[in-house]
Amino acid sequence: MACLVVSALLVTTLGVGAGPAHASGNTWYDRYAAMDAALGDSVSANSATLAWSESYRLRSYLDVYRLTRDTAWLDRLVGRVDAVVAGADDIDNDGFLGWSTSRYSPPELANTGFETATSGDSTMAANWVRWQTTSANAHRTTDHAAGSYAIQIDSDGQLWRKVYQRLGAYEPNTVYDLRFSAKTNGSDARGRIYVIDQTADVILCSATVTNTAWAASTVECRSPAAAGHTLEVWLGHDNYRVAGGRAYFDDVSISARVPYMVHDGMVGSTIAQFVRLAQRTPSLPDRYREKAAAYRAFLETEIVPRWESSAYLGNSWVSSAGTYRQPPNVDTFAHTRPSPDHLPFNQSLAYAQMLLALYQVNGNATYLARARGVATYFRNALTLTGDRYVWHYAPYSSGIEDTSHANIDVGAAREFYEAGQVFTATDMQRFTNSLTKAMWNGSLTAPVVRRNVDGTGDDSYSIYLVEWAEYAQWAKDILPIVAEQYRNQTGNSPYTMLALSRIMKWDRSKVVNQGFELATSFDATQPAQWNRIGSTASTAFRDSANAFEGTYGLTIRSVAGAAQQVNQTWEGWRPASRYTLTFTGKATGAAGGRVRVVDETTGATLADVTFTDIDWTTTSVELTSPAASGDVARVYIGNADPAAAGTAHVDAISLRVSGDAW
Repeated sequence: MACLVVSALLVTTLGVGAGPAHASGNTWYDRYAAMDAALGDSVSANSATLAWSESYRLRSYLDVYRLTRDTAWLDRLVGRVDAVVAGADDIDNDGFLGWSTSRYSPPELANTGFETATSGDSTMAANWVRWQTTSANAHRTTDHAAGSYAIQIDSDGQLWRKVYQRLGAYEPNTVYDLRFSAKTNGSDARGRIYVIDQTADVILCSATVTNTAWAASTVECRSPAAAGHTLEVWLGHDNYRVAGGRAYFDDVSISARVPYMVHDGMVGSTIAQFVRLAQRTPSLPDRYREKAAAYRAFLETEIVPRWESSAYLGNSWVSSAGTYRQPPNVDTFAHTRPSPDHLPFNQSLAYAQMLLALYQVNGNATYLARARGVATYFRNALTLTGDRYVWHYAPYSSGIEDTSHANIDVGAAREFYEAGQVFTATDMQRFTNSLTKAMWNGSLTAPVVRRNVDGTGDDSYSIYLVEWAEYAQWAKDILPIVAEQYRNQTGNSPYTMLALSRIMKWDRSKVVNQGFELATSFDATQPAQWNRIGSTASTAFRDSANAFEGTYGLTIRSVAGAAQQVNQTWEGWRPASRYTLTFTGKATGAAGGRVRVVDETTGATLADVTFTDIDWTTTSVELTSPAASGDVARVYIGNADPAAAGTAHVDAISLRVSGDAW
């Protein structure tokens, strides 16, 4: 194949669009919007970057859209997803488009930084072989790009002076990334690095070095179609006839560029959640449903089948265990495999999340069966310690799962619970207890979280809590635990964007659980963070049959007597400030509906809105928050006339500073 020197990350800059420029008085939102602008529009084609960076950014757009109802954030998502999909390729020639990386695949060279010397010869690097060369013109040097050593090769105009190393193994017909740092002394001898197939006497790829300062590069190579060939990496000069040339090499490595299920899951689940949002939000313009249909087709015809039908990867589904394994045909992690070689829990769960979201759109029973199998496999691996869960990183691992990787585990478990699959409300409370009773230090002013889910380890992973943040629906203290990690945090990253969006979501200076999508851990009919006041599960409940958007709304059913209500305490508001209360409601019967904001300390009613429309109608009113910061304020939802018969339905309720985007 033609050889090409490429940058470490392929990027595209398609029409991703600009985010909203509107600033608000809310520090979390303003930091989020500024961060989105600062990170720019480049979109990587490297699956590792897509999974551990891009997916967080995309997911944050979904969060912020739900909070603001500003479709400019969906435009940001669509523009970037278009670029992500455009970056998919079929480098393994299995007929399926997708993404890949060489970041985690087995290294095929040893002593890549030349740090270890050959036994008995400190001038030469172990595992490397001199060719037509002695220590006079090929030796280790402390002029290095990283570590303590590099290799220096000098030309004398007489013979090729080179060093080489044979690859330990390779995957046939696979793209490899040959990575290296190199420089020269500026001589016309230049430097050269190449991979040769000695069996076929063919150079698979090469690069010439002319720069005089250390620079990192990557060369793309494709291995032979057949196994068993002898492949070697050679370092030397481009022109041996020029004397006095010096070429330096450091960090020379080569590894296969292959796909990873966890990467497809991280990216694919976020895209699938957008598809689900577009389907469940009829008020959105048709252009979003058109995009969602295209993304769904891409996931269903390219990403999903590659893990069971690819001739290159092989079938990764293990029906007897109900989970996924490492690809049977390709060594994507190491040339020695654990037993069983089932994927670590976070990796299969990320993919199962995508299958679950797609099932909620397309009703494909196989998707659900696969997703349930993975979730059940994980649930069966949980250990109950008191009233909390502890688990390992992988089926084959004795190491306790860490806080960071556990984000995927607990995030997937929550998604399954909300879909009514596998996990129960009791499970959710046990995961919550893992954080609040074992991992957290108990402080609300200087909170830190231990490194492992059993409460052991240091606090270096305290900042990795984006999916743990969603458990704030079961424990109010989780919001300050997460928020304090980011209150004075500096720097821009997609992970921080997602953390900020989660903090905004659970910030009780607004109404939380605005769409009543989330339930308490003790009653699936009761919306999380809302309290029943004189009402029961039959008179105040989450209602999937009456939702303006999403899956649930809130229904209040009058009993023609005592008032049936729910309320939520409004916390953290700015004193004596103008706020806008917005909700969408409809009603049947004479009882109608009513939404109030009350200062419980003074007894003053800050806002009082009744409605009787039989069709969904959105209402906004302004109010002034209490002047005294210590007052207790609450939002109430009930019937306008409790003495009459009828039903009120409410969805998408919010309280925000007047004029704010959020």
